[in-house]
Amino acid sequence: MRKLSGVLLLTAFFSTNSYAVASGADLIKELLDAGRYSEAYALAMTYLSGSEGDPEFDFQYGVAAIDSGNASEGVFALERVAFTDPDNPLVRLELARGYYLLNQFEKAKQLFEQVLQLSPPKNVQIRITKYLQLIERNSFPITKIAGFVEIWRGFDSNINSAPESQTDLVTLSEDALGRGDQFNRIHLKGSIDHQYQTDRKLDFSLSGNFRYYDTESEQDYSTVSINGGHTWTDQKERYRLGGVMQKYMRDGQSYRDLLGINASWTYLPNNDSQLRLSTGVSSLDYVDSSWKDATQYHLQGNYFLAVEGNWQPVWFAGLFVGEETPDTAGILADSQVDRFFWGSNVGVQLRPGSGLILTPVITYQSSRYKGEDWLYAVKRQDDFAMLNINLEWALDNNWDLLANLSSNHADSNIELYEYDRQQAMLGLRYSFK
Repeated sequence: MRKLSGVLLLTAFFSTNSYAVASGADLIKELLDAGRYSEAYALAMTYLSGSEGDPEFDFQYGVAAIDSGNASEGVFALERVAFTDPDNPLVRLELARGYYLLNQFEKAKQLFEQVLQLSPPKNVQIRITKYLQLIERNSFPITKIAGFVEIWRGFDSNINSAPESQTDLVTLSEDALGRGDQFNRIHLKGSIDHQYQTDRKLDFSLSGNFRYYDTESEQDYSTVSINGGHTWTDQKERYRLGGVMQKYMRDGQSYRDLLGINASWTYLPNNDSQLRLSTGVSSLDYVDSSWKDATQYHLQGNYFLAVEGNWQPVWFAGLFVGEETPDTAGILADSQVDRFFWGSNVGVQLRPGSGLILTPVITYQSSRYKGEDWLYAVKRQDDFAMLNINLEWALDNNWDLLANLSSNHADSNIELYEYDRQQAMLGLRYSFK
C-alpha cells in the first residue's frame, strides 16, 4: 500500500503545536482523529469560503483532503501554511506525505529527512523510515514486469455463434448452427511498464487466447495481441496514446489481422469515482475473404463509482458507438460489413467474502447495415444482449480459482443471424509480478 497512517503520525510528538486545534478546525480534527476522513473533508468544504487562507484552518483542511483521497488539494492548502510557517515540523511532515502520494518523491524525501533530524519518538521514526524506503524503491525510472497464465475447462452450447472477443465492442458472426461442445482454454498475458518520470509511463503487453474444442476441432480459434502505449498524468487527469496488433486464427490457419491506434482520457475526481473516454481506429484484413476488409471507428465512455456498503460495490456503466466501413464497396460488403453500431454495458464488482470478487455485467449492442442483403432483399438489423457473471477467489498472492457463466441472445430481421448461446467455465490463474 502506498498510503500509510497519516493524521496521527506525529500527534504524540507535536501535540502542543498551534495547528493541532483551532476554532472551527477543531471539529475537523476530531473527525480526523476518529478516522472519519471523508466526513472531515466534507466539513472542511463547508468552512472553505470563509476560512481559506487561515493557517489553522488550512492545516486541518489540507490533512483532511489528503486522507480523503484529494492529495493535490491538500498539498495546495499545506503549501500555504508552510509559506507562513516554514519551520513547523508537523506541517513539513503532512506536506511530505502529500508530496509522496503525488509521486513527487524528491520533495517528499527532503521534508521527511528534515523531520527525522529533529529526533522524533521511535514510532514516528519507524513510520518515516518506511516512507523513505518506499521512496527509494519507487525512484525513477521504475520498470515493472507482470503477467498471468489461466487454464480453463468449459462447455459452449453454440460454438459457431460468435467469437469470444465480444466485450466492450461486440461483433456478430455469420454462423448460427447451434452445435455445442466442451473445450479447453488457455489465456496468458505478460506486460512491462516503464515509468521514466513521475507523470510519464511507457507500457507494452503481449497476450494470447487459445480455445480447443473436444470434437469440433475445425472451430478451434486463437488470438495473439500486442499492445503498447504512452501514458502521462496531470493531477487528476490521465492521457494515453497507444497501438494494437492482433492476429486471429481458426483451426490453426490465419483468418484475420487487425492493426489499430487508440487514445483515452481518464478523469479521477476522487478516490471513489472515475470517468474514462476512449476512441480508436482499426484496420481489419481477412486472409481468405478480402471483401470483408474494413476500417472500424469507435468512441466509448465509461464511468466507475465505488460506494460504501456491504460487499464493497463498485458500479460501472459504459456507452459506445462506432462504424465499420468496407475497403471496397460491393453487394456482399455493403450488406454484411458496412454498418453503424452502438450499445452499452452496466455491471457491478462485489466482494462477498474474503478473497472473493463477483462481477455480473449486462451488455447490449445494436447494428444497422447499410446495404440490402442480396438474398433476403432487406437491410440487416441485429440486436445482441449478453449476461456475463464472473467469479474470482484468491487462494493466495499468486493463485486464483475462476468461474464464469454467460448467456447471449441475438435477434435479427434475417432469421439466419438469430441465435442463443450459453457458456460455463472453470479455471485456475497463476499471476506474477
